[in-house]
Amino acid sequence: MSDLQDPLPEAQWTFRRWFTYGVTIASLSGVGWTIHKIADGAHLAGVAYALVGLCALLATYYLIAPSAEHVVRLLAEWKGRAG
Repeated sequence: MSDLQDPLPEAQWTFRRWFTYGVTIASLSGVGWTIHKIADGAHLAGVAYALVGLCALLATYYLIAPSAEHVVRLLAEWKGRAG
């Protein structure tokens, strides 16, 4: 059993960082592949723009989203006030 004094993995944001970096690298690789394969550009432009949008969304999520630990704490406080 783990010591309750040890921080939970989410408190260090390790999973969120690895997930964000992995998906960002995959998305940007997809953009690079798409740009490389574009001959006339019309049919794959939507895919490239969607991948860039995904990168922007993940970066925003990574920067402003609260950790799961923080969400649980907020819900516990809200339930304490409501009940």
